[in-house]
Amino acid sequence: MQTNSPTSHSINLISLEKYFDEMVTLYESNIFPKVFLLNGQKGIGKFTLVMHFLNYIFTKNETTNYNVRNKLINIKSNFYNSILNHTCSHVIFLKAEEGKNIKIEDARNLKSNLSSSSLSKNERFIIIDDVEFLNTNSANALLKILEEPSTNNYFILINNQQADLMETIYSRCLPNNIYLTTIQKKNIVEYLLKKDKDISIIEYDGFLSPGLYINYNKLLCKYKIDITDNIKQKIYKLLYAFQKDKNNVLISLSVFLIEQYFYKLIKEENAHIDFLIGLKSALVNKINYFARYNLNIKSVLNFIELKLYNV
Repeated sequence: MQTNSPTSHSINLISLEKYFDEMVTLYESNIFPKVFLLNGQKGIGKFTLVMHFLNYIFTKNETTNYNVRNKLINIKSNFYNSILNHTCSHVIFLKAEEGKNIKIEDARNLKSNLSSSSLSKNERFIIIDDVEFLNTNSANALLKILEEPSTNNYFILINNQQADLMETIYSRCLPNNIYLTTIQKKNIVEYLLKKDKDISIIEYDGFLSPGLYINYNKLLCKYKIDITDNIKQKIYKLLYAFQKDKNNVLISLSVFLIEQYFYKLIKEENAHIDFLIGLKSALVNKINYFARYNLNIKSVLNFIELKLYNV
């Protein structure tokens, strides 16, 4: 489990103002839950929302405090810089390693950390990202922490819905579902692209989350994949990159490009639609099996080439 303070967030809060205000109202009313669960598509800004909430809380007594009116983090604040420098004692960040479950040792280490680093009456927030990657043992260990009385510890769990969240965890939380409309997603993407104009490769259609869209574009740039390449070339490059780096986002990008490719074919076809849908499913399954079961890459590429030859 990764414990470094993350930096991948925006200092401006775009399209999530309603959720921020709801969290602040709970906090200021002294009814913020001990275990708060944020549910929503990966990449829509849940972690950014949490960062803004934390900056609001912990900079209230600073002269460089959080700008509530404009929903803007003050990058000069002591709290914000303590997060960047990994010296903040008021917040603990935990996140599953890419493509792995959260281990029981991680939950036990968290319990030990909480026991040995008491902050008297000061509030402390524990942020657990990718909480859906808790397995049975680590979930049980975490449950023991959640059930122990604590006056100053608050847990914010982020469920990116990449796997089923265990019911035993869900039942201990106050859930809040985060949802963005297509227009809201496009507003976030437009804001992010103003900061980095060189990463816009895929045309944005509003279906991808903003974070995933930016991540996909960065990967295409990193691995020098031209969007005008044919589908076979793009998938080959991505699967070889996955074999080397073991980044599961490369697999989800491969699946996205396959689905995008067949969506266009199906729109253009008046016949053979069932055949195309079946072909797409076969390719998607093969790519997922390649990642999950470590299949031989040459056999997978041969399978893809054979299937695409029939298109």
